[in-house]
Amino acid sequence: MLALRWTDIHDDHISVKRSVNKKGVETPPKNRSSIRTIQLPIPLIKILNEHKERQMLLPNFKADSRILGDGTILTDAMLQKRNEKYSSLAELKRIRIHDFRHSHASFLAFMGINIQEIARRLGHAKIEMTWNTYAHLYPKEEERATAVLNVA
Repeated sequence: MLALRWTDIHDDHISVKRSVNKKGVETPPKNRSSIRTIQLPIPLIKILNEHKERQMLLPNFKADSRILGDGTILTDAMLQKRNEKYSSLAELKRIRIHDFRHSHASFLAFMGINIQEIARRLGHAKIEMTWNTYAHLYPKEEERATAVLNVA
């Protein structure tokens, strides 16, 4: 998230191809599966467009500016401080930045999205990592499996 640039967005997709380490240095992603292109939902596209319009007013804005920040590389610690500040101002319960990722994956699992697609969106190298974390969100499907076999 910290490494994303406006040039990484193409229509309704975003390409994840770099990372930022704890020191704020841009690096290659952890593994090959971390490099991915993800389709964006329409509400997020609208929010990103509004955010880009605000950023374009900054004097140091460039086409390849980072999506987060004001021209400088944000670190995890800086992002966490901003998260705390804005959640407090909005009188919302503060959650860790990583919890947004869990919420995204949990919501998709709850809505019945295939675990393989969730793993791809998260950039997990092995589907087992995703399954071990989110399997409990998938309902027991014994009755559905039996119903399918009853029709056959």
